[in-house]
Amino acid sequence: MVLVKEYQVVLPCSVEEYQVGQLYSVAEASKNNTGGGEGIEVLRNEPYEKEGEKGQYTHKIYHIHSKVPTFIQMVAPEGALVFHEKAWNAYPYCRTSQYFTNHVSG
Repeated sequence: MVLVKEYQVVLPCSVEEYQVGQLYSVAEASKNNTGGGEGIEVLRNEPYEKEGEKGQYTHKIYHIHSKVPTFIQMVAPEGALVFHEKAWNAYPYCRTSQYFTNHVSG
């Protein structure tokens, strides 16, 4: 099942200015939530073009161990609080895919 949500917002700036601001805000938020082995790890960040659509492709790994309650940290198996996100951002459209990986040592 695919869930599609559409939001329309009247902008007090041009679409190009908004796009630059959006990219800057996402980069700053990622930087501010990263450090000490936690946060967002960017594996790939590159332009893409497919079937006439141009945009930015990113592959990120989110390490969220410190962002969940302590009791969950204690019971979650190793690697359970790590997930991958692949995103194809062709403003104003963005497609994302998120998945967990099993990083159990052994």
